[in-house]
Amino acid sequence: MQGARYELRASVDPRGKTLRSEGVLRYRNRSPDTLRVIGLNLAQNLFRAGAPHNENVPVTGGLVMDAFCVARLRGAAPERLCAAAGAPEVTPDLRVNYTVAWLNLAAPLLPGDSVDIQARWHFAIPSSEAPRQGTDGGVSLLAYWYPQFSVYDDVAGWDSDPYLATGEFHQDHADYDVRISVPAGYLVAATGTLQNAADVLTPTAHARLQRAAHSSVAVPIVNDSLRSAGAATVAPGTPAGMEWHFRADSVRDFAFYISREVTWDAMAAVVPRVAGAAGQDTVLINAFYRPRERAWRNAAEMGRQGIEHFSRVLWRYPWPQLTLVEGVVAGGMEYPMLTAVSVGNDARELLTTIGHEVGHMWFPMQVSSDERRFAWMDEGMASWMERSLLRQVDGRDGDAESLPDLYRTVLATRVEQSMLTHADHYASSLRYTAASYDKLVVVLRAFSAEYGDATLVQALRAYGAAWSGRHPYPPDFTRMVFDAAGPEREAFVQEWVRGTGHFDARIDGVARMGDTLMVTIRSSGGAHLSVPVAVTRVDGRVERSVIPAFRFREHAVQLLRVGDATSVRSIVLDPDGARPDVNVTNQRWTP
Repeated sequence: MQGARYELRASVDPRGKTLRSEGVLRYRNRSPDTLRVIGLNLAQNLFRAGAPHNENVPVTGGLVMDAFCVARLRGAAPERLCAAAGAPEVTPDLRVNYTVAWLNLAAPLLPGDSVDIQARWHFAIPSSEAPRQGTDGGVSLLAYWYPQFSVYDDVAGWDSDPYLATGEFHQDHADYDVRISVPAGYLVAATGTLQNAADVLTPTAHARLQRAAHSSVAVPIVNDSLRSAGAATVAPGTPAGMEWHFRADSVRDFAFYISREVTWDAMAAVVPRVAGAAGQDTVLINAFYRPRERAWRNAAEMGRQGIEHFSRVLWRYPWPQLTLVEGVVAGGMEYPMLTAVSVGNDARELLTTIGHEVGHMWFPMQVSSDERRFAWMDEGMASWMERSLLRQVDGRDGDAESLPDLYRTVLATRVEQSMLTHADHYASSLRYTAASYDKLVVVLRAFSAEYGDATLVQALRAYGAAWSGRHPYPPDFTRMVFDAAGPEREAFVQEWVRGTGHFDARIDGVARMGDTLMVTIRSSGGAHLSVPVAVTRVDGRVERSVIPAFRFREHAVQLLRVGDATSVRSIVLDPDGARPDVNVTNQRWTP
């Protein structure tokens, strides 16, 4: 993975709904290749007039580049670098095609070398109708707000896929040092760790924050009585542009949230220490929300539950804080250490959404897959994790008969598309959501039913250990996660991941021949699993057997002979209901 460091300053005018920013962007070439161009993402240009998009988006003018030049590059002639005096201009070596930009380098960037870019830009903050960011007047989420280096890897080279709105992001991990100026009285939540809490918070709020870092219950850092400037933040007598300073190391993006209307709760989650260290560590959980959203009073606790549960099931959460913010985006949206959720007073729905967004802190924030091409690699994993948390909290995950609702819908309407479809190439939002969010849940349940829950968890841990901080592709996932399938792995992947098959095991008929029942069992749908069979006798005895999946791959219809026909009370397929069968009504026979 390539290296980058961003030193950024942002100034936000909430009333004028504008952001102005500048910074130094450093790109380090860790590859063995000599680079002559640098790719950049200007995702804010999704909102520029004429920009291609596959969802409705507001038009704001996009990102206006006020200055952009190379400040340092070994071998570059001085006249090709930023001017020594005066404001730098936008270099003609930068070619912008809406959300994708290319910088032609004045000298080759050799392996191990780095280049520094000096830039200044501004844009109008879009409304909350924008995907994944914006302002509703009360709260503002600022995301994809700076020029970001594109991914360069040994599989696809430069990632040149445009941002069209549906497919999300593909990003390298980088280090960030960010200073955000807002008017006095505004609170700021962000990726990273706040470096100057004592400078921007009043002594009362700062003391509460320090207490919350070790508290097992939520502490109100800023409540109704402290929300005004001079009570929560430093007094208005200080300069109007109060600066909040954040740092984050080895994260794949940086986003922030501002408001003067929100309350702020915080508490500690307990996670294992880093490998090799004894004992436990703590993670600060923050929740920013408007008081009218009553269910959010428990949001910090829900975040704690997610961080602790996923740290036990998979591996420890690696960063010092997690922040949950209310508003702006539809449903939820994740950024490193920060997730926005627009769910109000339905506590169950809020827990579900928080569980999903916290799950994203593992996938893709650590295991950094390409969300634009392979949305299922993070959305599907977060959907699986969300259900794991719900079962931990109250014993149910909300799926009827082990099948998510949208997956069942696309099967009924016969419009399913493969999980491997590019996220921007689905024929409808229903097909995208079913394939990207629901299908992997079904696939992992199928694998667990076949090989055991413990085997799946162990495989996911190994996958995470191998690919955290790197960019896995689908074959990396299927090779490691489904390794326990052995010689059956390729058939499993072909049927369940690449294809659009489903699992439907049924009893087609039962015929009696003398004292023997001839049971016809069919596996239809194109995706096969082994089929457990339970024969219950009239005296209560239960006889169990299993027809292996490879038998159904050889022939979709199998014949089971059951002796002592008169003593049979029932024959049931998959008696434990572990398999994601699309029709459980055809799995029982009684005489």
